[in-house]
Amino acid sequence: MRGRRPTLKAVDGGLNRVPPMPSHLPESCLDDWRTTTADLQGRGLLLPAVLPVVAEYIGGLAIARECRAAIFKDGPIVRTAQGNPKPHPAANMLKSQGELVARLAAELGLTALGRSRAGIRDQERKADAAADPFDEFGL
Repeated sequence: MRGRRPTLKAVDGGLNRVPPMPSHLPESCLDDWRTTTADLQGRGLLLPAVLPVVAEYIGGLAIARECRAAIFKDGPIVRTAQGNPKPHPAANMLKSQGELVARLAAELGLTALGRSRAGIRDQERKADAAADPFDEFGL
């Protein structure tokens, strides 16, 4: 992405609870869904409008894992019907999904580099300051 990235800010109307994972995502992604949405919710960034972006990120992770598994199983070079070597067909898909996952992770502030942006650091400090110290006790 070129140019300056927008500053992520906690907004009113953020979701108080982590929603269930969309049914179109595989069950193997449940831990990723919970971790990602809990992180965004904890920073005050989880909005209903952000959920499709998170679902796309989680779906990209799932596809990338499947591509890696196929490449590890078959090897990076496969043979055509004529016996000629060629790169594994999943390699191109893995590349595109990897780029998608990396871009969305940075946009959502899920990476160390993404979190180092000034806007995200300020937002995290505000969320920490606003946290109720008695939440863990259920009072």
